Amino acid sequence: MLLAALQSAMVMDTTDPGYWLNWKFVLCATWVYSCMALACYPIWKYEGPSSLAGNDEGVDKEEARPRIGPGVVYLEDCWKSCLDDIHPAWLLAFRLVSFLFMASVIIYDVIVDGWTVFLYYTQWTFLLVTLYFGLFA
Repeated sequence: MLLAALQSAMVMDTTDPGYWLNWKFVLCATWVYSCMALACYPIWKYEGPSSLAGNDEGVDKEEARPRIGPGVVYLEDCWKSCLDDIHPAWLLAFRLVSFLFMASVIIYDVIVDGWTVFLYYTQWTFLLVTLYFGLFA
């Protein structure tokens, strides 16, 4: 029965509009595009081409750093959040706790399943993110 279902799924014509226009595809597309639209707002707000001081009224020009363009990251900006209310020590603590948790999960996986877990690229990605959190914490 399972083999018949797999074979029928493999012979479906992906050029047929009925294959793509069903409720599952519409739900998935809505979810992905709404997340993309929500992510565009903070990028537009915080990474725009304007200067950090806004319109420079009442601000000493030597104190305000002009933005060279979108995507410019200064060294001190790497460790700060765009929210001024969050202290950098909380971010460091979060990264350390995340690293310890993620390292324990990957070590557990290797102990239980062996090194063969790294045959899957998702495990490599998880390992690289864990190393990132450990090195830059």
